[in-house]
Amino acid sequence: MRDMRNVVIHEYFGINKQILWDTIQTDLPPLVALLQALLSRLP
Repeated sequence: MRDMRNVVIHEYFGINKQILWDTIQTDLPPLVALLQALLSRLP
C-alpha cells in the first residue's frame, strides 16, 4: 500500500490509470472487510 501511494503521489502523470483502477476494484474490497473485522475487535 505504501508503495502504491508513493507512485500515485510522485508520478503524477506517469501512473497507469488502468492499473490504479484495477487495484481499487479488486484489491481494496477484501482489505476493507479485513480492516472492519480488526476494528470490531477493538474495545
